[in-house]
Amino acid sequence: MRKPLFGEYECKVDAKGRFLFPSNLLAFFSEEEQNEFVINKSMDSCLVLYPIHIWEQEIEKIYAKNQFLEKNRAFARMFQSGAQPVHLDNQKRILIPKKLLEAAEIQNDIVLIGAYDRIEIWSKSKFEEWLNQNQQNFTNLSEEVMKDE
Repeated sequence: MRKPLFGEYECKVDAKGRFLFPSNLLAFFSEEEQNEFVINKSMDSCLVLYPIHIWEQEIEKIYAKNQFLEKNRAFARMFQSGAQPVHLDNQKRILIPKKLLEAAEIQNDIVLIGAYDRIEIWSKSKFEEWLNQNQQNFTNLSEEVMKDE
């Protein structure tokens, strides 16, 4: 992937749990990068869609940690639990596994957020709730996160 992912894209999930991958977002990926993804739960109330090469990098970082330490094994186990390989079908749709739909409380409307090298998938209502709760803190958060060190 050459360009960082960004933007907010609203989509609909059909009765089978599929959504049409927005063409504007798909343009960030080379043709070969469009073939394989991994979808998983996030630490927030959303899902994360990883291009396969990013997922592999994350797994390598996790397993580079000392696996004789319980906290490292527990984190690796938790990080991977629920992860599923997914791909674009011929109509450029992705099927979200039922367990993951339920985990993120996704029903019909979703918001995809380009997050540098991965895509967050939010229930539209959950994302709006998150925004409302965090919007006022944005100034304080930006000062803290972006301060000169």
